[in-house]
Amino acid sequence: MLLSLAIPLLAGVTLIQTVVLTRVSLWGARPELLLLVVLMWSVVRGVDEGVLWAFLGGLMMELFSGGPLGAITLALVVASFLSGRVLRVDLGSPVAGVMLSTLLAVSGYHLVLLLALAWTGYPVNWLDALFRVAWPSVLLNAILAPFVYRPMHWLERRTRRERFTL
Repeated sequence: MLLSLAIPLLAGVTLIQTVVLTRVSLWGARPELLLLVVLMWSVVRGVDEGVLWAFLGGLMMELFSGGPLGAITLALVVASFLSGRVLRVDLGSPVAGVMLSTLLAVSGYHLVLLLALAWTGYPVNWLDALFRVAWPSVLLNAILAPFVYRPMHWLERRTRRERFTL
């Protein structure tokens, strides 16, 4: 992976996420572009690079967060690991697999984030947080995942290392 590619891409996605997408809400659901980019990179490139992208992107998001330091980074790393290793589901259709993987990984992301908030003393109304924020966001991001998967798959093909054969 080229850090000269990852850092500017993640910085741009972080800015889009924090400046533009924070104003978008569909029945409580918010599109989480950085999370989707990290998850799709874990799917197309593997868990090692996905977790590194999650760590870098999480640190960038922490700069704009009012929550406990490290909560977003931890949640992104866990979700990336789930998406890249545990939840690589092959359902015959790449779209269905990506959507199911995203559904489960984004659920893990929100659960870890809520647990980190509660553990650090932030008041968490669990029913409200789960049913009005987390689950609608999980569904929205699962629907958006195939639209992020295609450009990330293209980027993976363009940056793939050439394999030498004898």
